[in-house]
Amino acid sequence: MLKNVLQYMNNPFRSPTTGARYLKGLFYETTLVNKSSVVYTLKDQDHQGYPSLYRLYMEKEDQTEYEFAVAYLEGYEHWEMLCKCTWFKPHLIRWRNELELKLKARYLSKLVVDAEDSTSKTQLISAKYLIEKGWEPKQGSPRGRPSKAEIATEAERIALTEDRILEDFNRLATLKELN
Repeated sequence: MLKNVLQYMNNPFRSPTTGARYLKGLFYETTLVNKSSVVYTLKDQDHQGYPSLYRLYMEKEDQTEYEFAVAYLEGYEHWEMLCKCTWFKPHLIRWRNELELKLKARYLSKLVVDAEDSTSKTQLISAKYLIEKGWEPKQGSPRGRPSKAEIATEAERIALTEDRILEDFNRLATLKELN
């Protein structure tokens, strides 16, 4: 037990008393009064001496998020725990979308340079890709089977709708009996 407590004493990602990983406690914005556990800010720029995790995420440009997690958190498992937090999901969605757009813009710029280079062996392929907007999803192409998450979300939506309809029916039936 003492060994475990000593192990977490100098770990900025864990509580020194319980050894639990910080999640909300990592961020300036989600930690209330005692800011002693704060390591990062959720703002786009560094704030009051705390580095922006958003900025670090964008600078790392790691679409797998593994190298990012190992570099800036206590490993990938810590990152997964953070990603599952409902309060963090809006930030995560925005960061992932923005990183994808950043990389897509960079690679499209390289394709433009290649398409304009008359000595390039791939000039025609690059030009065709740009002309046809190959990065956009094709219209009318079959999408494929929905994911398990999409199926679960739709099933939940249907169940909630059926519950509301049943509640409305019961309420109407009760009103009719009272009249």
